[in-house]
Amino acid sequence: MYAEFVRRQRRNIGIPLVIASLFLAKFQMQYLWISLAFVIAGEAIRIWAAGHLRKEQVMTTGGPYRIIRNPLYLGSFLIGIGFCIVAGSMWIWIFMIAYFLLCYIPVIRFEEGILREKFGASFTSYAAAVPALYPSLLPYPQSSTSFSWQQVYRNKEYNAVIGILAIYAVLILKQYL
Repeated sequence: MYAEFVRRQRRNIGIPLVIASLFLAKFQMQYLWISLAFVIAGEAIRIWAAGHLRKEQVMTTGGPYRIIRNPLYLGSFLIGIGFCIVAGSMWIWIFMIAYFLLCYIPVIRFEEGILREKFGASFTSYAAAVPALYPSLLPYPQSSTSFSWQQVYRNKEYNAVIGILAIYAVLILKQYL
């Protein structure tokens, strides 16, 4: 099944796209602050979500999960937009949008199928009340988890922070070398 394959391989699929994007990028310093705003907002959402997410343990409805079912993916999308803004290549926009549509959308559907199986009516009720990819103005009334920095660490969100710093470093170095 395509969605299950992409779920397992999405990082491996993304690595060549990131490398190609870094090769194609033309760092545009004038857009750095706009880029940083998107990237910082995206990573802040990811950290907030990772601090609540208890994978395979509970149906997470705390923190950002009260207003959006997939805050990690929203955060990743915002980070992608931030890098596209500063990279100055239409190809990078095409790569990012194609990756999101071809990888994340099927993965979201696949993961939500797993959650429906595992949590049944609770997940169905939650999914009916909370949008998948954009924030709701009405928070879900039940919060299943509280934020924990230990959980952020357990969910290995530091890898995203390291990746962000590395990409900016490569873009800046590429500009001056």
